[in-house]
Amino acid sequence: MNVSYKDLLKKLTDRFITLEEITSQANIYLAENKLSDAYPYVKAVALSSQNSITDKLTAGMLAVSLQKDKDAVELFTEITKLDPSHYDANYNLALIEINNQNYTQAYKRVESLSEKYPDNAELLNDLAVIATHLNKTENAFQQWGKALEIDPNNSVARNNALTYSIEKQLLNEAHLLLSENEKSELNSIKSKAEIHRWQEIIKEKINTGFLSSVKTEDSKIVGKKIAFFSSIDSFVGDIIDYLGKSNEVKLFDNTGKNEMKDLMEWADISWFEWCDQYLIEATKLEKKSKIVCRLHSYEAFTDFPLQVDWEKVDLLVYVNKSVQEIVASKIKIDVPQVVIHNAVDTKKFKIPTKKNRGKKIASVGYINYKKNPELLLYSFKKIYDYDNEYTLHIAGQHQDPRIKLYFEHFIKENNLPVTFDGWVDDMPSWYADKDFVISTSLFESFHYSIAEGMASGLMPLIHNWYGASYLYPKKYLFNTPDDCLEMLKNYETANLKKIAKENRTYIVDKYSLDDKMLQISTQLSNLLTTKELTEVG
Repeated sequence: MNVSYKDLLKKLTDRFITLEEITSQANIYLAENKLSDAYPYVKAVALSSQNSITDKLTAGMLAVSLQKDKDAVELFTEITKLDPSHYDANYNLALIEINNQNYTQAYKRVESLSEKYPDNAELLNDLAVIATHLNKTENAFQQWGKALEIDPNNSVARNNALTYSIEKQLLNEAHLLLSENEKSELNSIKSKAEIHRWQEIIKEKINTGFLSSVKTEDSKIVGKKIAFFSSIDSFVGDIIDYLGKSNEVKLFDNTGKNEMKDLMEWADISWFEWCDQYLIEATKLEKKSKIVCRLHSYEAFTDFPLQVDWEKVDLLVYVNKSVQEIVASKIKIDVPQVVIHNAVDTKKFKIPTKKNRGKKIASVGYINYKKNPELLLYSFKKIYDYDNEYTLHIAGQHQDPRIKLYFEHFIKENNLPVTFDGWVDDMPSWYADKDFVISTSLFESFHYSIAEGMASGLMPLIHNWYGASYLYPKKYLFNTPDDCLEMLKNYETANLKKIAKENRTYIVDKYSLDDKMLQISTQLSNLLTTKELTEVG
């Protein structure tokens, strides 16, 4: 039977229970992460402690997490009666008001906080964002300008301002904001790179009359109807954009088997990104269009390929020869096959001018067992023991609580300088002040961070997973932490400026986006004209 906070307060008044007992039970539920069970106890404690801001704040935050906005407003408002300028209470009230589209009240509340905390750049950015919802464009840019004056390295404020500028075609405002931001002597290497990249984007928009900066190039396949089916859209966007310039394209929105059937009847070519349930279902239907599947590493380790009716598939595209070999060891697929590697938009990733070499090692990607995190830590510890000026910087997120626990414990026990930057949207700017890029994965079909890092001038340290030698020079592969350290030592006496240029040229020549899109387009054109498929890789 669920207990209510009112029942608990009545029992407390009637002395059938003590405040200590309520608090104890609340803590037990919280420790077990039973938030819904804990809530009535936490709220009862908050309401019985008339003057305890801490208890009310705890209850309010719990109410927010449980989406009990009405309760949260009540609790946070109680706090503001005791302390009218309380930061957390007012800020959370503002977030709730924004969520309810009460922008006027939210603006007043954040403005009041900003007056009390005038050096808080985050508040000024929030104020600017709210101002855009109120169509106060001039005011928004004033707040963004103040935020960047206080903290020139505030990427959130800068990116919000520039994204809004492009959306509203306010290119002059964007130019002025960047010009002022660029003047600061406090800008980090990352900020300088980010500012430069934004300046190029704005300049391109101005020069082309706000037309897309994508180079219009005739595709090999023209005027056809292409349907895309992708359960995960991470890798198919560039292909859709490229082919969509010269063809009519549609993307399956997962509304059901009938829509899949209709879309395949409409299309000249049905492209399946991933060899998964979508392709399995499609090959159960009557064949109406050419079917192409692009198979990544994930599917190679599942039984999905065994469930496909391959007689209905016209072309199988692998992203790496190693993936092709793994699938071939499990099933014989008598279908025309090509290897077309993943692509890097090398126009985005550049070597910063006058880059000062340091000792920052970059690691990118979700932190899970596939990325072999133990080897990452062992390798970095080996490097740190050799020279404690080296630091490890991770752009990514934990996906396994056990690995997260191990990471935290290992780093603490060995006192290692590891920085977690979380999920990073602007990778070109993030790479700008890094010096090495490391991959310790168990297996990869490509590993974008290596290619992007090399294109950005970083020195690669690559664990020799199966198939890595198909993608990257063997001289950059290591088998053990000792090998990794020796490779790093070799870099210390090498001409890194020369190596960086050579590495970037290697990535541009082998994995450029334009080249890979052209290869895909050529294969599709050949498929429709019954020409012989061209082996690429």
